[in-house]
Amino acid sequence: MPRSGFTLLEMVLVLMLIVIAASFAAPMMDSLLHPNQVGAAIDAVRTSFEQTRARAMEEGRPFRFSVVDGGVDYKIEPDDTDVNADEGFVLTGKLPEPCLFVPGGTGIIDPGTTATQGGALKSVAVFLPDGTARDDVELSFGRPGLARATLRLRAITGAVNLRGGQSHGATER
Repeated sequence: MPRSGFTLLEMVLVLMLIVIAASFAAPMMDSLLHPNQVGAAIDAVRTSFEQTRARAMEEGRPFRFSVVDGGVDYKIEPDDTDVNADEGFVLTGKLPEPCLFVPGGTGIIDPGTTATQGGALKSVAVFLPDGTARDDVELSFGRPGLARATLRLRAITGAVNLRGGQSHGATER
């Protein structure tokens, strides 16, 4: 006698296979649907580095670029030690979500990492009036679950290159 339907066990097994396949596909779909987040973060930080360098040269005084480790916030402000100096130009910004700044290194950003809200700013780079920076700097950021992107600032030239992570546009300026 031929069967005309499926048993409950067969339906549950097929459903489990679909759920397992979907759990593997979900992160890939997120990357396909939002591919430009890390690229936008790279562009935002590069632009901010260039703005900081240009502002230092324009005003003839050092400017610093600060970030919140594990957060999304960054700030550009004068690095003068004179307390009475007019603050002047101050720019704050954020990385596009869900990107965040992470302590240096290479590899995948822990998927459980979440952005720190209102953390302490840490000075990353100081741009001098002659267009150089005080020190060579490596700044890492990216999306949780993906490889981090690291921008490297050369102190002597002020050039910014991308090391690791996703490439977006030209890798050296």
